[in-house]
Amino acid sequence: MSTDPAYVQRLLAQTREEGQWYCGQPDAAALCFEVLALFPDNREAAELVYELFCDEWLIYDNRNALQQHIDEWDDRPWQQRRRLALSFRFMSRWDGWHREYEKGYEREREGPPDVADLLDKGKGQLLHAYCLGDEECAGFAWPLFAEAFRRTHDPRHALLWVGKQYAELGFFADAVEVLAELCSRFNDASGSARCLLAEVRWWRDNAHRLPWLPPPGDGSRYRRMMAFIDPDAPTDEEVIRSLRAEAGQIGQRDWRPTIDPALADLVAAALPPSTQETTPAPTLVDWSFLDTEDGQPGELPEWAKKMMRLFPRQADDIARRHCWSRPIQPPATPPRRDPNEPPFDPQEFFDLDDEADEADDDFADLTDENP
Repeated sequence: MSTDPAYVQRLLAQTREEGQWYCGQPDAAALCFEVLALFPDNREAAELVYELFCDEWLIYDNRNALQQHIDEWDDRPWQQRRRLALSFRFMSRWDGWHREYEKGYEREREGPPDVADLLDKGKGQLLHAYCLGDEECAGFAWPLFAEAFRRTHDPRHALLWVGKQYAELGFFADAVEVLAELCSRFNDASGSARCLLAEVRWWRDNAHRLPWLPPPGDGSRYRRMMAFIDPDAPTDEEVIRSLRAEAGQIGQRDWRPTIDPALADLVAAALPPSTQETTPAPTLVDWSFLDTEDGQPGELPEWAKKMMRLFPRQADDIARRHCWSRPIQPPATPPRRDPNEPPFDPQEFFDLDDEADEADDDFADLTDENP
């Protein structure tokens, strides 16, 4: 028999009820994060989130959504973090993401104005790591944020703002540290910050299990594919080196990574060898097709075909850009839809198609007038 309080048992029962229906898993998982905000060690709630995320249609939808940004054969480590960050943003139902756009919550969206410059510089460094894979930039960001915490007259909003940036960009361990500091120092009467902390902590501890993510790699699969697609394309290292030189970044910064490389090597040498099993765990998706890629253009995914129908004037460009994106097979069984929800009406999408065609025509007319 469960020893959880009655209201926790009711929340978990509600989670199971809502999570059985198509597209209901994100909202259901939010209930689990409410439980974990109050009881961080509640294993039932944590495992229930994972069970929800193993829904076959949720896996299918997330794979398609991610593939529109990153091909599944791109195994560069920083692209895997981008997949995690995008997945988090797809799935999170934390109320603060919408609240920050309401009147009176400008500081949650923008951070304290007295350290806006430091916060902006720190976020810029994180974006370099997120968008370009320049990992050193993530180290450059923290001293800027720490200085902002020291200088500001509003450390609560500064900590919340920084914690959100780390979470949105997939730096979950850093987000946990910042949000834990926030919750320990300031009264969180609404429980909102604790909910975000619980959610980010779950992603930190379970990101490696997300069933819609392709296996992590070292970039070798990406390099093999690019050898077919564009042998002359610059490597990540060449891009980073060029951008650093262009920005005058080397030798002109007055901050440094928080851990000296020599100290990092000393700590790494002192750690015991890993005892983690090297045999990969079974997955819900058969990813073996990634190792048989031949680098040849193929059939477009369904989402790309829909984009071509929505934007016919850009159809050729869409086909050219996504001809190496492979189709993803939908589940064999139809999705389970909540009988209490209004029935699906495809006409809504036809209306959107008409609006998109009109907007596409308007855009084309503008470009014709202003070549």
